Amino acid sequence: MFIYGIIAFLIFGVATSAASTVMKIQVNDRVSEGERFSWWSRNYTEVGRKYRELFPGSPLPDIARYSGWICVLLFAAGGLSSFLER
Repeated sequence: MFIYGIIAFLIFGVATSAASTVMKIQVNDRVSEGERFSWWSRNYTEVGRKYRELFPGSPLPDIARYSGWICVLLFAAGGLSSFLER
């Protein structure tokens, strides 16, 4: 069961990173040369804000913003499940 939890966290982490990267690519395609984000920048809060301005109906900024809390909730649910199994 533990290995399934690790795999779930890895999949969730890769999906969150992919969502943030997709947002950065789409923002950089739409803004002018001077406003573009550098590729090594990790300021995803600013990328999410700019993405929300350009694409107001998209859920990607919310997913990226709350992904840390979702990960904590998954960890707590796994821990509670493991505790209750004993």
